[in-house]
Amino acid sequence: MKFTILRLLTHSELGMFHEYRRQGKERAKQRAVNFDWDVVDKVFPSAKDTDIIPIECRRFEEENTVIEVAAWLKRQHKNWRFEGDCPTTSYYSFVDPGVLFAMVVDASTTPAKASWVVIPADHPARTSILGHGESARLGRSAMIALYGDEGEHCQAVLAEHFPQLFQKADTVSMTSEPHIDSSNNHDDEPPDPLGLFKILARAGHSLPSAVADLVDNSISHGAREICITFPSPNQGGRWMCIRDDGTGMTPAGLRNAMKIGHQRDYDAGDLGKFGYGLKGAAWSQADRLTVVSKAVGDKISTLTWDKEHLAKTRRWGLLKDPVAPEHASAVEIGESGTAVLLTQMRPPMEPAKGKAESPYAQELAGIKAHLELVFHRYLEGKVPGREKVVIRLNNEPLRANNPMGHPLTKEFDERRIELPGLTPNKVPVLYVRAYVTPNEAEFEEYIKPLPALEQRIERERLSLNGRANDAQGFYFYRLDRLIKWGGWEELFAKDEHTKLLRVAVDFDRTAEEQLQVDISKQLVRLPFAVTEPLKELLKVPRAAARARYDKKTKHAATPSGTGAKKGSSGGLPTGTPSIGGVVTAAPTPGGVPVNGTPPIPAPKTDHTSIRIVNSGAKPWQRKLGFKGEEVEVTPLAPTLVALVQLIEKDANAKSALSEFLRVLETAGVPDLLTKKL
Repeated sequence: MKFTILRLLTHSELGMFHEYRRQGKERAKQRAVNFDWDVVDKVFPSAKDTDIIPIECRRFEEENTVIEVAAWLKRQHKNWRFEGDCPTTSYYSFVDPGVLFAMVVDASTTPAKASWVVIPADHPARTSILGHGESARLGRSAMIALYGDEGEHCQAVLAEHFPQLFQKADTVSMTSEPHIDSSNNHDDEPPDPLGLFKILARAGHSLPSAVADLVDNSISHGAREICITFPSPNQGGRWMCIRDDGTGMTPAGLRNAMKIGHQRDYDAGDLGKFGYGLKGAAWSQADRLTVVSKAVGDKISTLTWDKEHLAKTRRWGLLKDPVAPEHASAVEIGESGTAVLLTQMRPPMEPAKGKAESPYAQELAGIKAHLELVFHRYLEGKVPGREKVVIRLNNEPLRANNPMGHPLTKEFDERRIELPGLTPNKVPVLYVRAYVTPNEAEFEEYIKPLPALEQRIERERLSLNGRANDAQGFYFYRLDRLIKWGGWEELFAKDEHTKLLRVAVDFDRTAEEQLQVDISKQLVRLPFAVTEPLKELLKVPRAAARARYDKKTKHAATPSGTGAKKGSSGGLPTGTPSIGGVVTAAPTPGGVPVNGTPPIPAPKTDHTSIRIVNSGAKPWQRKLGFKGEEVEVTPLAPTLVALVQLIEKDANAKSALSEFLRVLETAGVPDLLTKKL
């Protein structure tokens, strides 16, 4: 029963240190650290039966001197206080409000045994602990208790920086080799295949999220086209195939890919993480998984995991059976690629909603909406260094649903928040950009010319097929793939008046440890260190969202009184220090500032618009939206960006520029410029 307890101390608690009193900083006569009742109940389940909990503590008396002190927790009304020890030495002259109190306590003995330390604000151990996802709950609780592996990172940091108090034996080792007694082979028992299959099949996937995890594998292998076949269960049973034209795998590579938890080196842009996505996603939906793959110049190989075979043999045995004739055409691959075939699929766990559509139609719609959202940057061709990806569901090409991509959306400048790195010379960074989507009056005016069915479709896309109020919040992108969205991670409450605000948070593999991305890649925890910088950064965008929500006119201009001007950040000033590092303006390709808050254009009769976007494969691209043509200008053409900014409010000039660019397009100028760039 080992717990790691964390608390940021306040003025009233620092009176326990004599040196704090001697410096004249004391504001209250309290001589103890507050312990929240829920933490005490968690660590000491028998606490409800007593008013005193004895603890034998080890702590620093001087910098290199450790002493043992008999202390205790004493009930104070509903909460508790840690009493019995008031350090008298000048060693604690550094204590000030905000120092981190960290205790590792073993509650399985009586009295309990603990070691504790107070960590200064500028100490790297404090930075590392508060910059990790384990500290996330400190944003909403004054004190947290992490049990066992929940506090693994904290324990490792404490052992590294304060080895006199926290020995490595107190931490959970991830690298030590287990001792195996070779004298008794009966002790070496592998897990039961059927039992483990059932456990791993409960990975928390819905059908759409499972399909997305399988698409991740295709994209990681360089696929440019992904075809998903999911026929009606009334026609040949319930089965699915995800086929791609990626690099494929050799026979040895496929065998490794079929291993549970196979560890490999992941490229910087690889969407994989734990070596479990293929199996976990497939088994969450089906009892039989077959993978057919072929690398260039190699032979096709086929391997199958089958639940029935595992049950009969109780061995982890892969099958090499050929694909059944009724599925053969679905798994046909060309020069290279991979096909993932799910058969003996289980029926959906969730009941169908309403009777307007069949359960199968609802499943198709759910997969379509999910993939169009989470892979929208890949579908748009906006992922740096990657070609545009085409995904087809039953031969229907999917259409990217960018949650911040509506033409009337107001965009703020991107900001970056540095996290304390766990690896030297690698600084994890969060890239944060806020967006304010159009209010209802503006949106309804915009879609008025569309037929009723298309209006409904556009409403569903803007609200992400749910309630508009639920779409507000953070949108976490891992390597340009959306993994979690909606809600404020308890930094703010969902508010009707801020429902237009959406905030993109981008990160790569270097930050996923601090953010504690889980095995299904659907869970993210924001470290405590970034909560205050994010709150400060979002003050202006939140005000802009409220102003736009309250505005009743159909054609809103830039919200007044928000402090957001053209090219402004809408957040913290560049270089503002934060707990986790520094919040700075994110660099823009080519050194061209992004037009952070362009005036929101009213719908035009000619349906022509030109706008500046943050990235793209060409200097500009012409796209056909549901309201007509739109020209997207990227930072690859700095002079063109500057020109668009100059004529932002001149509709005639923009129309003329659009026609001029069209002439250049017919001559192939964009492609020529792209090759030169």
